Order: sequence, then structure tokens, then C-alpha cells
Amino acid sequence: MPTADERRRHYQHFTTQILDLCTDTGVRRDLKEGRGRPVKECLRMHKYLTVRTAGHGHRQAHYTVASLIALADPLEELRTRPTPASPHTADGPPTQPSSADPHQAATDTRGTPQEPATPATDNPEPSAPDASGGPGQPDPDPYTAAAWRKRPNLGVTLARAVRQADFQEDSTDDLLHVIVHVGDDHLHEHVLPSLTDRLLRAGLAWDWPVLLDDLALRVFDPDQVGTRWLDAFYLTLNPLKD
Repeated sequence: MPTADERRRHYQHFTTQILDLCTDTGVRRDLKEGRGRPVKECLRMHKYLTVRTAGHGHRQAHYTVASLIALADPLEELRTRPTPASPHTADGPPTQPSSADPHQAATDTRGTPQEPATPATDNPEPSAPDASGGPGQPDPDPYTAAAWRKRPNLGVTLARAVRQADFQEDSTDDLLHVIVHVGDDHLHEHVLPSLTDRLLRAGLAWDWPVLLDDLALRVFDPDQVGTRWLDAFYLTLNPLKD
């Protein structure tokens, strides 16, 4: 059974592959057909996702995220740009800007390294700082829980939509509570597709690997994931004073 770190690494690799696949308009069209559908109805997606999800479980979460990624035009940077880094996170003090190479290679459909056709900001590969670490330094492994939790989850993204895209705060708060309490089927089939469309029109996007991780964890512990989303939403809107 894979460790939590290995699962996160897989989620990063999987979403990077999907972003690359979506540069082909035909493939993107096939993946978009999975929007709001259970896996059993996503027949055209199996060609691209069966091998990539085999042995990793949480097939519905993978298919949902792949279909949501396909909603964005990968050639339009503004429609797929994740929400910008916030000076405060839900889990700790201000984070340092990543020093990752913005031109880091992606992989093609055969897993062969190639130059990314999508903007690097669509799905930023976590950068590993100097392995020596040290007091006050980020975790040298970007897939540890501590490092992963510094990335924007659903709650952070909704808070940034309030601050940056004129989402109404009270109604977004109400929507988040609906998301936290709704069942997985309704979340995957109705709430996430419509909300993702709205974010993309506003020039925002989810951190796809983090969303996939949370959707997978939510199956087993929805209260923990929901609490983390709520905490992140309120702390992003109301950052703690130093």
C-alpha cells in the first residue's frame, strides 16, 4: 500500500499528465464528457485514465478532477492560472516564493519528458528547497503533510475568489458549508463542475493535485477534510496578526 507521500506524488504526476493531454483538442473533448458523470458513464475517458489510475484507488476522484481540468483551455493562461500565493496560509506563517524552474518539463502521453505546452503555473510542481533545511526553512520534501498543507486547498481558493474575483462573501461562505455537508455523488456530479466553471471564468483555478488528494481523503474522513477547508477559508479571509 502506498504511503501518504507516495499518493501525493502520484496526484501531482497524474494531474500534470492530464494538463498535457488536454493540449490535444480531441482528447480534451473526450475528458470533458466526464463532467458530472459517474465512472460507469465515462466510457470515452477510460482510454486515457484506466492505466493512469490503476492500482491507485479513488477512481471517481481521479475522473472528476480530470474532467474539471478539461473544462479549462490549456492554451489560455489566464483561464488556468491557479490563485496566486497568499502571504499567510491556514497552517502557518508566510511562505517563501518557490524557486522552481517555471519551464520544468512535463510528460507526454507515453511518459516521455517534453517541454510543457501549458503554462507552468497551471499545475506547479512542488519545488524542493535545499535539502540541508534548517530552522525556519521549508520542508525539503514537497510531498510531506506539512509541505503539502501549505498549498491552497478548496477553502483557500474560495477565499481568494472573494478577495480577488468579487465572489460575495456571505453566499460563498454558505456555499462552502453546503460543500462540506453534501454527499460525494452530489459534490462530484453537480457542485464541483458548476463551481469550477465559475472560477475559470473569473481567471482562477484549483490546485489540482491538492483537490484530488482532498476528494480521495473525503471518502474516509469527510469531517476532517471539511474542517480543514473551513479553517483555510476563514484564515485566508482573516489572516492572523504577527
